[in-house]
Amino acid sequence: MKLLTLVLLFSAFSSLSLTEVVKSFKQSCPWFFLQNPKIHTDYIVPTVFTGHQYKMICQHWNINYRFATVYDTERRIPVYSAYTFSQQKQLQRPDEWKIEPQLEDFKEYKNKKNMIDSPRDEETVNKIKNQAVDLDYKDTSYTRGHVFPIQYAADQDQADSTFTLTNIAPQTRNSNEQWAEQVETPMLKNITSLCRLDKNHLAYIVTGVIPGEKWINITRNKTEIKNGINIPSHYWSALCCTDINNVNNLVFRAYLAKLDNFELRRPDISNLNK
Repeated sequence: MKLLTLVLLFSAFSSLSLTEVVKSFKQSCPWFFLQNPKIHTDYIVPTVFTGHQYKMICQHWNINYRFATVYDTERRIPVYSAYTFSQQKQLQRPDEWKIEPQLEDFKEYKNKKNMIDSPRDEETVNKIKNQAVDLDYKDTSYTRGHVFPIQYAADQDQADSTFTLTNIAPQTRNSNEQWAEQVETPMLKNITSLCRLDKNHLAYIVTGVIPGEKWINITRNKTEIKNGINIPSHYWSALCCTDINNVNNLVFRAYLAKLDNFELRRPDISNLNK
């Protein structure tokens, strides 16, 4: 994944919602994306890669769509998740991690629309080919790093929906903590101080990862898979919202962090308002 791809993703400024594998975000869950300011009936959807391993998911939990994700079934990590922000609330962390059943090719999963709890019995885990499960992270040095963070959720149902492994990529504990401290928290302050937030205006965010060269080994059918879960080299995030002081202006922010030793950069996207 080259920086050009990152720039293309940044330039889309989108936001999405819940869990169902779909053919088109615009047809299935478009309201999570920023509307084109010139054509208000159109939605600006970020880059969706054409390879067979890239799956579009309208993340579905408890009746409604919650956010949108492009998921890489070969690397078993998200490319990005898109979501909106309206207000900050105190929310509880769920106890269970979930997976997306429609990514798997066996009968009892194919017709399920909602996320389901990540399996723990060996027989079911062995059937899970196209995504990570909670047990894959056990006894590793990596945490389950949120792409759509729980603190940005609008309510408890959306907070619960962020605890799906399709919204998770590996991070060291240090990089996870630094990403929260240096990106998620400052961006949240940017949103509440710079963005117009009301029934007609939301903040739109896309957060994703750049694949790295390292992998977490996983086990299926008592066989070790060396290229199990890809460990990203970078996390990135881009924000777009309406200026709190001027409805004709948009506010942009972007972050790019190299996870080794946590090197943070803020790409210059100031010219995008021109």
